[in-house]
Amino acid sequence: MINPIKNINLSKNAIIFIAGALFVLMFLKQCNSIADLKVELENTVKVADRNYNNLLASQDSVDTYKNENDRLVSEISSYEFNVTTATSEYKSLQNKYRNVLNKNKDLKNINSLISTSLNIKDSIINASVGIAQDSSGITVKFDDKKEWDKYNWRAFNGELKIRKIDTTYSIFSSRFDFNQGISLQTAIIEEDGRSLLRITTPYNGVNFTNIENINLVNDRLNQKQVKKAGWSIGFGVGYGINLNNNQVISTGPSIGVGLFYSPKWLRF
Repeated sequence: MINPIKNINLSKNAIIFIAGALFVLMFLKQCNSIADLKVELENTVKVADRNYNNLLASQDSVDTYKNENDRLVSEISSYEFNVTTATSEYKSLQNKYRNVLNKNKDLKNINSLISTSLNIKDSIINASVGIAQDSSGITVKFDDKKEWDKYNWRAFNGELKIRKIDTTYSIFSSRFDFNQGISLQTAIIEEDGRSLLRITTPYNGVNFTNIENINLVNDRLNQKQVKKAGWSIGFGVGYGINLNNNQVISTGPSIGVGLFYSPKWLRF
């Protein structure tokens, strides 16, 4: 019986090739291990930064200032939640934004949730007043309009009908109409590592008392993934140790198709 081990005939070139292949495999393993550690570190740092920024956002309040155009601007730090966490742990978000989200309970395709409350302080000074008198009494008409631009305006008009009963004047009827248009401009910006929501309007007298912005991210899509081991079917061409029909082991080129298992350190 032929002992195949004794018939191994390795040339110098084959030995160099095998040694080189082993070196490359070890090098790839080390590189992929380092790459996996870097990915895990990046993901951990990202989550830590998010938690820290959310802490700052919880302690923040609305900051209002005038910009270079003499317009009041209000800003506040934004929250950032993982959409999976927001869906499972922050049910109050779904309740608060129910009218906007409709039936989208899993927050699918939602990038940001924004809400604001505002107060408007305004005065009407020197309004146009018209007075008319007839046999039925006195009619007083008011009219006032102010416009900052075509999207920001205020219109007020009304009338009072006064009747005289004996020697006393009293208001018989009244009507007042007040209409306004207000446009808001918002922007989400990154500044000093934090996400900020800024909001402003050309309409004078508007004060934003409460602002909230929640950015929703999907960690499964945004975070880098650590490579995993797996099976695959492939076609291969190489140079290595072969067993011929005479049960003699020799070195030489080879070609084949097979089922391969690739450890995660060899996947790139």
